[in-house]
Amino acid sequence: MRLGALTPLERALSAIGLAGVLMGIALFVIVASSEEPAAPLLEACITLLVGWSFIGTGLYAWDRRPANVIGLLMVCVGFTIFVAELTVSDIPLAAAFGFACNSLPVAFLIHLLVVFPTGRIRTRLGRFFVIYAYVAGGFIAGFPILFYNPATDPDCTHCVSSNPLLIHDNLAFVNTWLNVLSAISIPVLAALFVHLVRQARRGDPEERRSQEPVWWAGGATILLFGATLLTNLGPESGNYDDVVWYIANVVLATVPFAFLFGLLRTKLSEADVVAQENVRLDAELQARLDELRESRARIVQAGDAARRKLERDLHDGAQQRLVGLALDLRLAREKLDDDPRTAADMLDEASAELSRATEELRELARGIHPAVLSDRGLEAAVESLAKRAPLPVELDASLDGRLPEPVEAAAYFVVSEALTNVVRHSSAERAEVGIRRDNARLLVEVRDDGSGGADPAGSGLRGLADRVAALDGRLQVDDPAGGGTVVRAAIPLRQGNRAA
Repeated sequence: MRLGALTPLERALSAIGLAGVLMGIALFVIVASSEEPAAPLLEACITLLVGWSFIGTGLYAWDRRPANVIGLLMVCVGFTIFVAELTVSDIPLAAAFGFACNSLPVAFLIHLLVVFPTGRIRTRLGRFFVIYAYVAGGFIAGFPILFYNPATDPDCTHCVSSNPLLIHDNLAFVNTWLNVLSAISIPVLAALFVHLVRQARRGDPEERRSQEPVWWAGGATILLFGATLLTNLGPESGNYDDVVWYIANVVLATVPFAFLFGLLRTKLSEADVVAQENVRLDAELQARLDELRESRARIVQAGDAARRKLERDLHDGAQQRLVGLALDLRLAREKLDDDPRTAADMLDEASAELSRATEELRELARGIHPAVLSDRGLEAAVESLAKRAPLPVELDASLDGRLPEPVEAAAYFVVSEALTNVVRHSSAERAEVGIRRDNARLLVEVRDDGSGGADPAGSGLRGLADRVAALDGRLQVDDPAGGGTVVRAAIPLRQGNRAA
């Protein structure tokens, strides 16, 4: 990618990364060529590993989440690791600066662990640890440089011979000051370890899966740095303090990799969850497709059956009446001149027959789509059903306005079919109908006190279920033996372009 195509943040991070590479190389040369460390090459390699791993991982985290300070703190840990190693430099000012900043990497690390993973301090105790880290690791630990003369220190045989920041040579004061600081810091680090363990246990399993590597690596580093401070309070004989210090830095180097490992575990876990969710969704989609095919087939069959029934009803009812009415009118016309009275009686009978045919056609039309439903809405149409029912029907409807037409039609036929089943099959003495809005749904319930026995797989209820399902609704039939029947429908109110 061309440099000009980078964002300002990416250019800044690239510059920081380049500075980290150059500083790491310079510190490697300085440490490896120094006679001060017990194992110069080993210390140089550890320093390079720790510094670069923190800087590289920090830049990645900083780029991914610029608003989160985790990346910035990791970069600070890496750079201060390099700065602290300047204590072995042959340049007096650089060595003094390294001595003054020797505890800053631990301060930034403590801040990093306390705010991980959100980047924010969440408790007062966490705020205390952060404040203590910077005060103790920054000012208090760096203050003795003003009284430290490496030339008079018997334990610093290969150090630089002068300290440009020296104002008074007092090695006893320096040792006492640092020993007191170590004695105070050891219990603070122990308390911090306990705090980190509690923080790690607070998250849910998925959070712990991604965060535990950082908690454990960081907690182990804190314990080892506490052990390093403990060695400062013991006798100077032997090199066990150097061993503990090297081990602490090696464990410190694992913190950035633990961070990356946690991210990898999170992505793998998310991939597993996504895969499982895809399998579930595929199975659910297949089931819905199968149900849709079956529903479409039943709708076609129901439509054919409805058309045949309508044709039969018209043929056996209104059509026969109209045919007979046509014959009666023809006979009345023939008798009009010869027998006017008989013709008048025949016309009166034809008029009555026409009224009966009209009523039959009206009943047929009501079965297809009642006019009252279109004109006055669902509540009025259901009231009409309740009044025509041959048993008492208690209606509880609170709709507050009109509903989308498909919803009104589906709800009407749910009530109509349920009441028809009550009359035909349940031997009930009374029924109850409830209709109400529930958020974005219409709830319909028809309850009777009959003997039960409704068959949800029957053609009537099955057709209702298909009609309701076509609107993304659901029909449920509760039919305990001898306990009456309850038919419930829940229908979404948002249909088409018409608001509920």
